[in-house]
Amino acid sequence: MLSAGLAIAAVVGITGWLLLPGLVQAPDAVAEEQAEASAAPPSGLPAAAPQRAPRAVAPRPVEDLPEEPYELPSLDPGDIAYYIRPGDPEPTAAELIEALHHAGIRTGIGAFNPPGTRPALEGLAVPEDYELPEGYVRHYQSTDEGEAIEPILMFSPDYDFFDSLGEPIALPENLVVPPELAPPGLPLRQVRIPND
Repeated sequence: MLSAGLAIAAVVGITGWLLLPGLVQAPDAVAEEQAEASAAPPSGLPAAAPQRAPRAVAPRPVEDLPEEPYELPSLDPGDIAYYIRPGDPEPTAAELIEALHHAGIRTGIGAFNPPGTRPALEGLAVPEDYELPEGYVRHYQSTDEGEAIEPILMFSPDYDFFDSLGEPIALPENLVVPPELAPPGLPLRQVRIPND
């Protein structure tokens, strides 16, 4: 009987000893519980589960990361990353525009023709101080490298020209004003586009 009592006491003692650390709270844990209790909503309202901050994890050094096969950073044909991989040579504007056109994209940079597909127009130079008569416009252009070209004289597409008999004048398809149709007072000087 005595041995049975000692056995029960030993089991209770060992169990208490194992549970003791969970029953005794550290001062920090008590302070944390008190702070949570003071932030609790008034009685009758459900209490929200306390949120714990995520544990900070130190980043792994790059050397430790396993090498993975390269995957395209984008599967969208409208994204430049679809066409370029790290280490590839930088594409030209013409290559980018052609790739976008091939994908059927005609917005953004895809709204433009590739450089060199529409050469600059040659025509009569229009000085900035020359006052344009009605029906004429200055046409500004630039080279494929982005350098400004002196403006040339063009017919306005929204204006009808008539000769002295009232007959409509046939305008060139590209609307560039030829010397024989230049307005009075315009010095006749041709703007030439150098060939690269």
